[in-house]
Amino acid sequence: MNLREHVVLGGGAALALTPVLGAQDSAVFWAASVLIDADHYWDYLYRSRFRDWSPRRMFEFHRTLFPQIRRPDFLALSFFHTVEWFALVYLVATFLESSAVAAVFWGMAFHLALDALWLTLHRALFSRAFSMIEYVLRRRRLRQRGLEPDLVYDEALTAIGVTPVARPSPSLPSPL
Repeated sequence: MNLREHVVLGGGAALALTPVLGAQDSAVFWAASVLIDADHYWDYLYRSRFRDWSPRRMFEFHRTLFPQIRRPDFLALSFFHTVEWFALVYLVATFLESSAVAAVFWGMAFHLALDALWLTLHRALFSRAFSMIEYVLRRRRLRQRGLEPDLVYDEALTAIGVTPVARPSPSLPSPL
């Protein structure tokens, strides 16, 4: 889903939840349901090797990637969308007994449910790893099959005019 859709749907859900959560926690729910996607910006910064900080090009990068999500070498990781991150936020909410942190958790859960629905509708639910451990294992398996999961990201960078940084070939031995 795109940012505008998350803003509108999260805002509508937050508005509907206001009688239950109160105005402040509803606003927190809405903000969390939108700001969870900050990890897409961090992903872009990482992929561009922190050489391009343009939010406009980040959106362009992800628009370029989307049509590629069913490629056999495609594998995404969105850190704030992982079970590990969700567990951390849940534990913090429980430990602090904080309704605001609980609202963050539920806003993130709402967002992830929308993403899962969107990816399912596009027959690409598992284009994204839902766990960091899953990502490491799937990435290793792709590389063992001779596929390079970073290639699609380098192609997207090139398509938007950002030159990817050359990576050492995994098949070549280390010079050290």
